[in-house]
Amino acid sequence: MDSSELATKMLEWEKAKKALDALGVEIAAGVLAAGKTQTVGNVRASYSKGRKRYDYETPGRNATADMIAAHTTAPPRPAPKTDWRRVCKDAGFDAPFTQGEPSVSLKLLE
Repeated sequence: MDSSELATKMLEWEKAKKALDALGVEIAAGVLAAGKTQTVGNVRASYSKGRKRYDYETPGRNATADMIAAHTTAPPRPAPKTDWRRVCKDAGFDAPFTQGEPSVSLKLLE
């Protein structure tokens, strides 16, 4: 393949890539609207509702000092570490959370 053919192939690839990316955006929008994973032929568009991020420390600070101390360790480093998730679990506190953005990923199955 000479440099002229290579340049032509690279420009073809650029055009095809842009078209496929645009098609992927349209598919993702449809799957987001449906709110569930879709499989057609050998293509799967996987829906993810987003990850939850819990704030255990805020309610955990309302636990008793003894309970907090029971779940605090002093590693070799100077700062102690508290397992706020366990504090909340033992105290029976519900931790507030934030929900991440939903997303869609496309893949070929074969």
